[in-house]
Amino acid sequence: MNAAGVAVLIAALVVGTAPGVESTGSLLLAADTHVRSTSLSARSLPAARTSQPATDTQVDVRILSKHRPARLRLDGPRSLEVVASGDTLVVDGRPQPDALRLDSARWHVRGRGLDRRYEATLSLEARDGELIVVATFALEAYVAAVTASETEIDTPFEALRAQAITARSYVLASGKRHDEARACDLTHCQVLRGEGFARHLRRARDAARSTEGVVLRLPGGAVALAPFHASCGGHTAEPVAVFGAPDLTGAAAVPDRCPASPWRAVVPRALVTAAASVAVGGPAQAEDLLLDRDSSGAVVRIVDRASGREGRGDAFFRALGARAGWDRIRSARFSMTLGGDQALLEGQGHGHGVGLCQAGAALLARQGWTAEQLLAHYFPRALLETPRDK
Repeated sequence: MNAAGVAVLIAALVVGTAPGVESTGSLLLAADTHVRSTSLSARSLPAARTSQPATDTQVDVRILSKHRPARLRLDGPRSLEVVASGDTLVVDGRPQPDALRLDSARWHVRGRGLDRRYEATLSLEARDGELIVVATFALEAYVAAVTASETEIDTPFEALRAQAITARSYVLASGKRHDEARACDLTHCQVLRGEGFARHLRRARDAARSTEGVVLRLPGGAVALAPFHASCGGHTAEPVAVFGAPDLTGAAAVPDRCPASPWRAVVPRALVTAAASVAVGGPAQAEDLLLDRDSSGAVVRIVDRASGREGRGDAFFRALGARAGWDRIRSARFSMTLGGDQALLEGQGHGHGVGLCQAGAALLARQGWTAEQLLAHYFPRALLETPRDK
């Protein structure tokens, strides 16, 4: 889940609703669909109000869009080959006028550079020579799959539990984010790679099951738009400084035991100038930039001293990453030194730095922290909500 996705989503929610969501109240209804009881540690956060039993939520996810598949082989209760020929869907050599819908099952999906397994309902259609694939998961199956996809295989179980609660809260708070589906399988929403390594998926399923229905709620009652990131580098960031006000995450800037995770990148000065011009909304020069940081060390504001224009540090970070590569510009916690036609960026951490730090949570869990303690640490402005027994 990247900073761009969270920032855009928060903006949409602040002005009224996220795309496809009629009202903030509908988010609360979505969160109130959990029906199973959850046994949590006695050291849990103070509980918010409990939700009423209702039907299970399903999550529609646009999958495989990064690969833009034109041909797929699907094996499950039946085997078939699906091809996109322009806007026509061809199934086993026969054109099909409507979208193809496959019942919920364990599907093995293969294509060029693709080998994935999903336990879901699948829907496929053709558009401009590309297969548009949407997988529909039961909420808890989705949470387990995201938890497995977003964590390392050696992640301690309590950190997996914290990740499951965070992922569940985020998807319920975010509403519909794509025309075809509620979410996608990329960092824009939450990474979902399919079933993956069997043992890790089993642990992720256990983590989701042990926290089933549990969400983070803000004091006002809304489900927290709870973000997470790979590594904070030793201090998480203030959500309002990164995403803007009001805070919909329940997170706060806190010192953390996460390793420093240092990184450095040398990029052309022209790239910095281009990114700064995007962030401030007008012409800017690299040598005129003033970088303003918060208590975590993250760049939260940039100022072009020549023109007086300013922009959000998150916008600058995103513009740099989009041009230089996210594997190179890993976080907004960096310093910049100019030399000739180059710029040296030296930073710490990986990701936007707000909310649950996965590296820090794993370290703390190895030291005996529970999921509830981890969430209290990273989301001190939110409360855990445990659904009532059936």
